[in-house]
Amino acid sequence: MKRERRSPIEAAAQTPLGRLRAALDDAERVAVSARMAADDAVAFLRACDTIDMLIDAIGAGADIRPETNRADFLRERLRANAGAIVGVVQRAGRDRDLHDSPSWKQALTIAADARARRFRRMALIGAGAAVVIALLALLPVIVPAEPAPDIASISRLLADREVAAALDLARAEYERFPDDPEAALWRGVLELRAGDPQVAEELFAQARRQAASDVAFLFERGNLLIQAGLPDAAEADAATLIARSDAGAEGYLLLGSVREARGDREGAIAAFQQAADLAAAANKPQLEVIAKTRLGMILQSLPLNVER
Repeated sequence: MKRERRSPIEAAAQTPLGRLRAALDDAERVAVSARMAADDAVAFLRACDTIDMLIDAIGAGADIRPETNRADFLRERLRANAGAIVGVVQRAGRDRDLHDSPSWKQALTIAADARARRFRRMALIGAGAAVVIALLALLPVIVPAEPAPDIASISRLLADREVAAALDLARAEYERFPDDPEAALWRGVLELRAGDPQVAEELFAQARRQAASDVAFLFERGNLLIQAGLPDAAEADAATLIARSDAGAEGYLLLGSVREARGDREGAIAAFQQAADLAAAANKPQLEVIAKTRLGMILQSLPLNVER
């Protein structure tokens, strides 16, 4: 009798690690969608249950750092969208299908806590303050938003490698909005790319004075320098941030981006892991999620080792 032979890919898909990756893929496809239908919400919660079960089952028997980082991202999405998920499931009457789901119970708890907090806040606000808030909410309708520099178009031109056109637009937008720090920063980066460091430094000085903090300025400038193809200058900003006692997480996150842009994946992995650890220690949860997501994306792109 002839035995059927499975390909290595098919065999890997049947392992706990293969099933874990498949569940992560399923959950991520739904988690990034703008609108979640009831079927998608149920599938997302079931996939989260499967992910938690398989991570526990695999345990220390394999290196699942990329998968664990992806799972952390999904848990954050569950926490952030618990109210919406509960609403769409209950409106469709699908909560009966999830009576044994730990992720569903977690979503219910998070949503209930959020509703209780909102109720307490509204009780403290009082009727008079609520009227003021309602009027403030109408202000954007009554008074149109002030014009702003077209940063999106500058970024798009740079992404399309139309550097000269991006610089021309950055100069034009800066002429229109000479007091805007973002316009100054973008023009400064592109002037530096064009070989005019003196003009760039003047623009950087303006943007730095107007920035929310020195850390915010250095981090934003570093990321723009990477986007403009100037990793050496970005690395200098990363080093400055790392040397500060309050900005190590931002510095290593920027350094990871620099190394990734250079194709140094091992160096980027180390930097993103350091950024995640420092962000957790400094109680910067959003920065921690970003670092773990970047780390997971790089690790997931590494060649698959079925035998691990």
